[in-house]
Amino acid sequence: MKKYLFTLFFLATFFVFPTFVSSQNQGNNLAEKIDKSYGKFMKITSACMNREFPMLVFTPAGYEKDQKSYPVVYMLHGTNDMPFTEDGLRKMNNPTTHVKEMADIFRVIIVIPLVGNTYFMDSPVLKESKIATFISQELTAFIDTNFRTEANRNGRILSGFSMGGYGAVSLLCRYPDIFSVAIARAGVLNLATGVEDLSWDNVGDNATNLLGDYFTNKMNYHHNNCFNLVNHIRDRKDIAFVIEVGKEDFLYKTNFAFHQRLNELKIPHIYNETEGGHVWNENTLRSLLSNLQYFNKTQYR
Repeated sequence: MKKYLFTLFFLATFFVFPTFVSSQNQGNNLAEKIDKSYGKFMKITSACMNREFPMLVFTPAGYEKDQKSYPVVYMLHGTNDMPFTEDGLRKMNNPTTHVKEMADIFRVIIVIPLVGNTYFMDSPVLKESKIATFISQELTAFIDTNFRTEANRNGRILSGFSMGGYGAVSLLCRYPDIFSVAIARAGVLNLATGVEDLSWDNVGDNATNLLGDYFTNKMNYHHNNCFNLVNHIRDRKDIAFVIEVGKEDFLYKTNFAFHQRLNELKIPHIYNETEGGHVWNENTLRSLLSNLQYFNKTQYR
């Protein structure tokens, strides 16, 4: 990814979010009108889990007419209670989200899988839950086979909000030979942040289901928090993070600390603070993806 990181002079960090508050329950926050022309609905069967997952794919304007290959942004959702159906996925990503417009503006393919409240990890407790393997191996291969993509790590960018922010950062740390950049807003970079940073009495049901009870399985939480995972890529110079967070976000402390951790390790990143709290809407999506301009492959054309 050497050619795509030249403009990353900025110090940065980005955020992810667990399951403690409503993060991307967009079916309750956005108009629920179903528009089946908005994005291409597809299903993919995971061999490693023997189950099917729905997804939406947004291609940029002109994709059907040209022969270009495009970078892919894997957009990872926050916690939600949507069913694994086309309607459930479309309610979260209806035209009011302006995802298609972002694909047009930044000249990228945007892929949005629906995988439930899994934190995009391979769970050490639920052995049947192997979402990290699915995203990194099976989904990327499927997209590269079925679309004209920049089919290498330089053309694969992870992005996410809240729980999806954790997914983006953790997947880059785990698979730096598959992905090159992670762009996240407001996340749970530490899955134990509820107890360790917010003085709550538990870490939330979703984290507990995936990693076990915090007080008796602390090593599971340590091994899977982003502060530890970045150690896996601390010597790599061909990866980068973008971290965005609202100044009033309840996860601000965790994300700012992660920014400092990246500074300590001298890992290239962009850190951006905005006004507001833990919110996902058109404005935050546009702000998040505007960071793509710092990577040559996704500059405005």
